[in-house]
Amino acid sequence: MMRKIYYISILVGLLFASCNDSFLDRPPLDELTDANYWQTEQHVINAANACYPGFIGKDIVNMDCLGEDVIWYQDKSWRTISSGNYGSSFGTLNSQWNSRYTALYRCHYFLENYNRATTVPEDIRERYASEVKVIRAFQYWLLTSFWGDVPFITKTLTVESPELYDPRTDKYTIIDWILNDLEESYHYLPEFIEPASDEFGRITQAAALTMKARLALQVADSEHPKYWEIASDAAYRVMQMGKYEIYKTGNPSKDYENLFNFTGRASRVAANKETILAYVYGYDDNANTKVIHNLSRECHVPDQQARFMPSKAFCDSYLCIDGKPFGISELSDSSSYAAYFENRDPRMKQTILSPGYTPYYGGRDGRDLTEIDNVFMTPRFNNDKKGSVSGTGFYCVKYVEPTKVPVYNTDDNDIILMRYAEVLLIYAESMFEQGKLTQPIVDETINQLRKRVGMHEMNLVELEQWGMDVREEIHRERRVELFMEGFRWFDIVRWKEGWRLGAPIKGVNRSWVNETQRSYIESYRTDTYGYLILDDSRQFVDPKNYLFCLPQEQMERNPNLKPNNPGWD
Repeated sequence: MMRKIYYISILVGLLFASCNDSFLDRPPLDELTDANYWQTEQHVINAANACYPGFIGKDIVNMDCLGEDVIWYQDKSWRTISSGNYGSSFGTLNSQWNSRYTALYRCHYFLENYNRATTVPEDIRERYASEVKVIRAFQYWLLTSFWGDVPFITKTLTVESPELYDPRTDKYTIIDWILNDLEESYHYLPEFIEPASDEFGRITQAAALTMKARLALQVADSEHPKYWEIASDAAYRVMQMGKYEIYKTGNPSKDYENLFNFTGRASRVAANKETILAYVYGYDDNANTKVIHNLSRECHVPDQQARFMPSKAFCDSYLCIDGKPFGISELSDSSSYAAYFENRDPRMKQTILSPGYTPYYGGRDGRDLTEIDNVFMTPRFNNDKKGSVSGTGFYCVKYVEPTKVPVYNTDDNDIILMRYAEVLLIYAESMFEQGKLTQPIVDETINQLRKRVGMHEMNLVELEQWGMDVREEIHRERRVELFMEGFRWFDIVRWKEGWRLGAPIKGVNRSWVNETQRSYIESYRTDTYGYLILDDSRQFVDPKNYLFCLPQEQMERNPNLKPNNPGWD
């Protein structure tokens, strides 16, 4: 199937070219330049396509390493920021700042020029302009979440532009402007694009409203309660469309897992009406354009350490199948690695690699068998290049397409940017914070996610009887449902639960490790209960670490960005 969008940067030279009014400098008419570019609908589409890389694709998954639920195998990039052990000269800060403002430049270039295509009907032009406005909103979601107040740029700038030296703008002013921009423009977009169609991967009304709900939720708190209402209203409008639904095929033991692999990917599977927007890759679709990632193999690297290692804290967060927390429920069992996975929320085994999983292509597991049987039973710690190693003893299965593990860089699985489950969770949380959550709303939202996997449904009366906090359970639902989708750090920040980021990263219990692997964990320290400690160097200072520090290079270029965020001077 030929995809109409390939997420590559086309027309880069064109987009950054400047017009020249001199007659002698005008290009020949048979050459494509900025001066004669905006002539056809395809020109408009191509220019809009050039803005789509602003959605960053697989790096949204990498970004989950900012939190404490999954840790990168070595100390770099997002893991370093998550630990709090960095400063203004840390390179990732500057590269992220530059990447976001470069993406904004492309968006603004498009928005300043698309109406030059006068032969293209206005409604078509406005459709693609609305797509670009959603991409712009995504950039400001990241920028204001990372740094709070940032330079608010709404047009293309040159090296002579005085706006390059403007001070930062209050983040609420930016968010209000973006929310209004989305509201004014979203109706130009198609309400729904059929999954598995050639246009799937383009932005819809539902994507614009989901972006609006996400932005509002990120800044909502007791001092700014209006944003909870904005978030719930935008989410509810998506729900009322009647176009989206939770992906399920009647296979509760696999449907959640399959949503994130080839079985259910919406770019190829018409039955997936949960994915609202995905970053679509095309390794197999087009012989000349290989747009790929390596996520499946990174999770189960057959001859190295796994790149994404779930933490004990995350694995502990799964409820038992009776709806009670692990450690409190009578069904809790931590006597062995296998027992730890039993009688838990079924999403656990569809997210975290569990004993008995097959087909497993990560090489030898902790049994260190001579003959590889492609069945995973126990974690491996011996880094002898014969099997996938996890420092925590836990591995991801979410987003793993088993057929893509054996071969490097051939994965073209969709990376989901927005899905209906997020919409339902936004609605449930924002209604709770407004004091409007009822059992019918819980049934319409959270329990739709639990029904997919056959999990005990949330009952508000039952939670009260058990002494469980409703807010905490709503937060838990986001944590387990949206794991590895890039949300965890953003949620911790808005919930003001930064202490979680300063806690040590732990793994499996030493007693669970197979005898063949025990010599390889001798250097690990353990806590009082015998759980491996992978990293105890992390720190979180309140309020300092709720925002990134400003990049040193940017402050040198524009001293008016100062003062730095609280605690960073």
